[in-house]
Amino acid sequence: MTELLISPLAARNIPAGLKSVVIHAYGSWLDAIKQQKHDFFVKLSAQLEERSMRVHLVEGNSRTSQALLQSPHLHIIVGGPAMFGPTILHAHPSYIWGFWYLDELGFGWESSLRFAKFCPADVDREQADYFYNGVSSYMLEQNVSKLWQEPRLSSSLAPAAAVVFCQGIEHRTPRRHYLSTEQMIRTASTYDPSARVYVKPHPLQSKQARLRVMDIAAALPNVEIIDASVHDLIAVSDMVITQNSSTGFEALMQRKPVATCAKSDYWHATLTPRTESDLTAALSHGAETMRDFDYAGYFHWFLARNCLEPAKDDFATRAWARIRDKLMLI
Repeated sequence: MTELLISPLAARNIPAGLKSVVIHAYGSWLDAIKQQKHDFFVKLSAQLEERSMRVHLVEGNSRTSQALLQSPHLHIIVGGPAMFGPTILHAHPSYIWGFWYLDELGFGWESSLRFAKFCPADVDREQADYFYNGVSSYMLEQNVSKLWQEPRLSSSLAPAAAVVFCQGIEHRTPRRHYLSTEQMIRTASTYDPSARVYVKPHPLQSKQARLRVMDIAAALPNVEIIDASVHDLIAVSDMVITQNSSTGFEALMQRKPVATCAKSDYWHATLTPRTESDLTAALSHGAETMRDFDYAGYFHWFLARNCLEPAKDDFATRAWARIRDKLMLI
């Protein structure tokens, strides 16, 4: 990959047109891409340069980045805000390590997958089951998650009616959550006061937010704050409750009903409570509602068909197809 941090002067000298590709890298992504830490960008850049498209790297949201966004280059946003334009794509890891978005609208809850339709009738059963079993077996056996996890327990935790996975999204704009962390915890607790509810704080939550969660739990006798591996907590819980965390997506590997109490792009495989009464209904009927859901088919559809896997031989070809389709719209 061309390792080029564009200066304001150099930015003016980049020839206009779609033969120039500008990667706008926000935060720590800038150094990671410069140091070629991700095969996604190494292989993508090689594919683009083979097609005579010069690749440039710029710090996201800098004056240079903002100026270049007004020019008719192909732009790839990494770790930045969702934005739409005829020559803009977003690259970002998906919920499972090794799979990436290359999306025209954004990543996570802002990706175009939130508008897509999952059709179980279109599933190749053999491919889906092979893929699902391979990915889930590896992640569960190796205790792999998006963030570091506590070691798997040698003995099972006590069963729980639900586990609530906390996040730190409630202060962000635009608003993306329907229910707050407190509403999720209290609703899960009061649904059945005799049933255990686990709550796992987010590793990146602020000290103040974590203390707030602990205060809420302290007033609810059946709620237990716990820092066990997400895989262990999912395994012993009847339902997983989150806003739009990757842990909700990971729970699909164990075929558990998931309540996503925020906007998400994997809503096709979850219940989506918008009110506390909705969440109560999900706790009551979620297992029955999701009993026949095709988790393996969905996993394959979301990751293998709609995301890109740099480790695969066809990665560069598939990535180029998305870029080509984007440019053909201009």
